[in-house]
Amino acid sequence: MFTRNSLIRISISYLLLVVLFGCSFNPSNRVTIRFWNGFTGPDGRTMLRLVKRFNESNPTIHVLMQRMDWGTYYNKLFVAGISNRAPEVFVIHAGNIERFMHARFLRSIDDLITQPSPNGIDIADFSENIWQITENNGQHYALPLDVHILGMYYNRTLFKQAGLVDALGNPRPPKTKQEFIDALVRLTKDTNHDGQPETWGYVYTWLRTNVYTIMQQWNGKFFNSDYSQCLLNSPENVEALQFCVDLIQKLKVAPAPQNFDSWIGFRQGKVGIAFEGIYMLEDLKKQTDLEYAGAPLPLLGIKPAAWADSHLLCLKSGLDGKKLDASWRFIKFLSDNSLDWADGGQIPVRKSLRATDRFHRMEVQYEFATQIPYICYVPRIPYIFEFLTEFDIAVEKALRGSLSPKLALDIATENVNQIIRRQRQVGAIPSPQNDPN
Repeated sequence: MFTRNSLIRISISYLLLVVLFGCSFNPSNRVTIRFWNGFTGPDGRTMLRLVKRFNESNPTIHVLMQRMDWGTYYNKLFVAGISNRAPEVFVIHAGNIERFMHARFLRSIDDLITQPSPNGIDIADFSENIWQITENNGQHYALPLDVHILGMYYNRTLFKQAGLVDALGNPRPPKTKQEFIDALVRLTKDTNHDGQPETWGYVYTWLRTNVYTIMQQWNGKFFNSDYSQCLLNSPENVEALQFCVDLIQKLKVAPAPQNFDSWIGFRQGKVGIAFEGIYMLEDLKKQTDLEYAGAPLPLLGIKPAAWADSHLLCLKSGLDGKKLDASWRFIKFLSDNSLDWADGGQIPVRKSLRATDRFHRMEVQYEFATQIPYICYVPRIPYIFEFLTEFDIAVEKALRGSLSPKLALDIATENVNQIIRRQRQVGAIPSPQNDPN
């Protein structure tokens, strides 16, 4: 039975809890940070759930997430940076980091990541070839969230029908150039002999990533050591692009890009093999009538290579104080919980997370992740958009058959070299002797 004094003590304790609770959750005490990204697809819903979890577990911080289409995202982000209105936290692709570092829009994270536990992150937990993409002059300017790698998706049903199986009758994806070509020949079938195969062995999806990977496997070079000259038309790149064209024109195991909806064709069961990124996995998960699997890319050239990109978590330049502390806490939360992000079709960059049983059960992600030691990012140049535009045009003209691989790459090379000369004349990029790369 409660006495009068005990009831008074309980009441006072309750009032203190109410006061403390109210103060800690007072919206006026919250630090609000803006978070911009281009995750407008299913990945956006995954990220939104992560943001919600962070807000719920960190009542003194409120993250406002804004998503916009990647097609317009970078222009808006760059304009916001110029006018000093950039969000506290934002996402960029690894291929664009040079442009943003060159514009001085990024804050270094070295003093944050090297903090004592629990605020810091062990740098050794990152693969060196991924961590180094964020570095410039000894400073690191972003935290990699993921690595999305090009890999091989294949149709298990078509493989079985073509007899591409191992001793146990399981589909056997090709690992070498000869195995790849043999598989494509057997998978390409024109059963009614009308000259139009009902099933294709291979199909080009995103021309850029497919051909870039094959050129890298041929050990092709894109620039000289100081980036003062474009080498896109090097003999290795010409030979690699000719191999790509031969799959269409000579071996006839792949359709020309203008004549076939590539990824839809794979999802419809009309294609045996497609090279695509891990980010397309969510599409396939919805395809309940498609028996598919993932595997590392075959070795088609002289060295293993796979195109890759990463989403990088960045802090705006000049960020400090409570905003900085809150922003870093949010970035670290996303990194620590990037296995949840991986569920949406990504690969975490943290070695410790990839070593977990949970990640090993993500079959396609796990297979693609075996390629991390030899992933290839696009060149780190401030004029990356211009370079990739010329690259895309050259590749498309060659695969469509409107120009030879040599001529297409010659034209692209000259156009990129003109861009380099103009950039140097106006001082937009350093002269060769001062180039940090």
